[in-house]
Amino acid sequence: MENKDSKPAADSKPRAAVFRGRDTLGKNHEQSILNILRMVCSDAIRSPDFGERLQMIKKLFYKRDFDGIFLQPENLPVYTAQYVPRRALCYYEIFTTPELQQILQKRPTVYCLGAGSGSELLGISAASCQALEGGADTPITIHSQDYADWSPILDSLEAAIRYKWGIEEKHISYKFSVGDLLCITPEIEAQLAQSQLVTVMFVFNELFSDKINVMNFVKAMVKNLRKGSHFLLVDSAGSFSSVKVGNRDYMSYMFFDSLSQHFTPVVSQDSRWFRHSQGLDYPLGIENMRYFLRLYQKK
Repeated sequence: MENKDSKPAADSKPRAAVFRGRDTLGKNHEQSILNILRMVCSDAIRSPDFGERLQMIKKLFYKRDFDGIFLQPENLPVYTAQYVPRRALCYYEIFTTPELQQILQKRPTVYCLGAGSGSELLGISAASCQALEGGADTPITIHSQDYADWSPILDSLEAAIRYKWGIEEKHISYKFSVGDLLCITPEIEAQLAQSQLVTVMFVFNELFSDKINVMNFVKAMVKNLRKGSHFLLVDSAGSFSSVKVGNRDYMSYMFFDSLSQHFTPVVSQDSRWFRHSQGLDYPLGIENMRYFLRLYQKK
């Protein structure tokens, strides 16, 4: 029998946190999110070739050589460390809005397309802490999808989230699948049909710069999304998110705005700023973001 007055051994490991609803993130929610990334990305940031590899990634972005970035496993931790912080914070803000909180409170399956780097997983998990208050009969499911294998990054983020925030399987279930959105497969169609919320955030222009690919994706969404389910489209508010059709450039959301017979707009914002709080502690600079947002409901 253990002595009541005995103290834990000096080398005993600290216990995982206990989930506490909206109080899970503490007083500074943004810093709590960044603390997860510090845990996961510390080795990558300290790597001697971090700066050199980051510059290479930026050059490949300029050339639109996405395969050169994402199909090289050694690039993925560097990408996550640099680009996920601002997007995870932004997505957290988006998912704490009343419209998205209402969806999360229903314990949906959220199918996040092009979401391998972990921004959606981290931002939505943080916002779910509030939505999960009051207990849950079923968990929220966050299904991240990408055409590159990000599973080591996503597994590390999940482990850190469960340890630091006390999120258990009964709260959130995480899944990941590899698939190419330029080639809609029966597996992707089935997941679209099973999901109550589908997100496409900061990937539309990268994946669908070609008109044919855009139309195939739009057709798949119209065909497979169930009545009453939601579709969240978020991307840069600048010209980078335009798609050329003939001699004209169209913002990507215009394709879905024109499909009023299939989608009801719930939230429409053509330009919105995310500005992070001052004084956040993270080893790399965090930029603010201007983006557009469309939340649709399938008719």
